[in-house]
Amino acid sequence: MDKKVITRVEIDEDIIQVRMKNVEKNSLFVGQIFGVLASHDINIDMISSANLENEMQIDFTCEAKDQSKLNQAIKQILEDHPRMEVYSSKNTGKLVVEGEDMKDESGVAARVFQILGKAQIPFYQITTSEISISLVIDKKYLKKAQKEIKEGIE
Repeated sequence: MDKKVITRVEIDEDIIQVRMKNVEKNSLFVGQIFGVLASHDINIDMISSANLENEMQIDFTCEAKDQSKLNQAIKQILEDHPRMEVYSSKNTGKLVVEGEDMKDESGVAARVFQILGKAQIPFYQITTSEISISLVIDKKYLKKAQKEIKEGIE
């Protein structure tokens, strides 16, 4: 892989990762959940979902400074939907690998995953766009992950 493909490798240690389980497979339901988060003025960053047999799991991240607003929103969501399970963690951070030319290069994600795997750095959530890969990683591995990716693309 040409070094110029990846032009930025950044970390953000000030995030909260939230995992919602037993979420109904219904767009209106999901819209209601994110409406509650928006009504509490919580800016959502990464969003990913997994469809299971009868429900879905939704993971998202937000800024750590929004912890108290997030707690209020989660309380409201669980009051309306007690079957849901919600977990949050401030022990994670975000690694962002970015490059304008990633959209035209195959194998970038594979290389990132291989580098992290070789360094034994687990990740918990992935979101992508044409020009970026964002991963949620334990805070204790963030700087190492950044270093390994930077060295791995040289």
